[in-house]
Amino acid sequence: MPQQDSVERINIHDSTEINQVADAFRNSLERIGCHNPFPEAVRIANYPSEDLLSEVQRRTPSSTGRPLEDVLREADEIFSYRISTKHPRFFAFIPSPVSPMSWLGDSLSSAHNTYAGSSESGSGVCAVEKSLIAWIAERFGLPSSAGGQFVSGASMATLTAVAVARDQRLEAELRHRATVYISDESHFCITKALRVVGILDSQIRTIRCDSKYRMDSDHLRRAISEDLADGFRPFLVVATCGTTSTGGIDPLNEIADIADEHGLWMHVDAAYGGSVAFSSTHRPLVDGLGRADSIAWDPHKWLFQTYGCGTILFREKSHPLKSFASTAHFCRDFEDEKEPQNPWNYGIELTRPARHMRLWFSLQVLGMDTIDKMIGRGFELSVLAEGEIKRLADWVILAPTSLAIVNFRFAPHGVDEKLLDQINTHVSKELAAENIACILTTLLDGVVGLRMCTINPRTTDDDIRRVVRALGSSAQGAYRELFKARD
Repeated sequence: MPQQDSVERINIHDSTEINQVADAFRNSLERIGCHNPFPEAVRIANYPSEDLLSEVQRRTPSSTGRPLEDVLREADEIFSYRISTKHPRFFAFIPSPVSPMSWLGDSLSSAHNTYAGSSESGSGVCAVEKSLIAWIAERFGLPSSAGGQFVSGASMATLTAVAVARDQRLEAELRHRATVYISDESHFCITKALRVVGILDSQIRTIRCDSKYRMDSDHLRRAISEDLADGFRPFLVVATCGTTSTGGIDPLNEIADIADEHGLWMHVDAAYGGSVAFSSTHRPLVDGLGRADSIAWDPHKWLFQTYGCGTILFREKSHPLKSFASTAHFCRDFEDEKEPQNPWNYGIELTRPARHMRLWFSLQVLGMDTIDKMIGRGFELSVLAEGEIKRLADWVILAPTSLAIVNFRFAPHGVDEKLLDQINTHVSKELAAENIACILTTLLDGVVGLRMCTINPRTTDDDIRRVVRALGSSAQGAYRELFKARD
């Protein structure tokens, strides 16, 4: 009965086995940890040796299987080789301070494994998705005609949006003359998406940013006028609500006016900054977001969800149908001839998990007052960080602090800029090596700067002060060593 034995192996038979699985899962979660305060021994960045990586790669599946606890321990080891984006002193990129409620919601969704591509096969989760999208759209200021769906993240959301924009605004015979407008602070996922839908790099116009790292609307207007005069067909402008480097918010209302004037589709990359729409205090910062034709937003950034929870919203819920509505003879029992209801008609994916249920679960358990405070904490921490940095000698703030992102640079007067670039890069590496903080560099106006994104609610005031002291000490030490070597 070897085949029967194999089948039995995948089943859970009684409460004892259920408890064993639950205990193993609970122990695994305890090892993952969501500690406050975080144990000092937990490394922000844990890189394996080449020998360890080779050993992991050699562990191929066995013929007979292995005990659950052994495999869980091994999986924990594999996952431990990473940069911990949830660590309270991880300030690079956009941190991921995940709520345990998102873990649980994600786990439940995986356990139920509901197919969310069809309203028939996943009627409950599809109803929740539809309701949740309508609620988010209202928060963003979109009309009641809006719609959308959950996707893996802003890259898929952007790809979905630019495909729809192309089909709604651009005649097929004019695609070779099409032009698109982005800023020099736009995320590179936008260029990737444009390439996928057939837009060449030569058709993309990069609009410069102003001193606050926002798209210059006057330059945008001139670029469109010049392209029209040269016989091109402008059809899409992509604004950003929360740039990655500086947290800059493009002048959304001004860009919307220009888009309306010239009949352009306006897409807003609000992957990061869109979460501010859920803040009672800071919501006015994203005024104009609701004038977009499409919006990309990632709850897995500043709404504390596990990775893989993104959204694409459209001003008119029917717009994606032209690009994606399709069917097959084997799906006829699940289709409505009058109005396509199935999510597979509104996006690229056919096989869709119920990725929105983790967000629904988190919001239901935590409530919006708690979410509001968690978002507000990020702003408070950035104000504290900027103030502490300004107290250090020889440090400058490189950009206006925006959406909990602070940019700064060690820049004593009279020192060559290239040497300063080296010192600031050294500071980033030293703080990571000593497990003090993960603060990476960026380039602003051609110089290397350090950048902190302070959205983790578990970060304490003492964490910020300790990190800023370490920044000052590291920079001064590198400065002295550099000039000692030159002497």
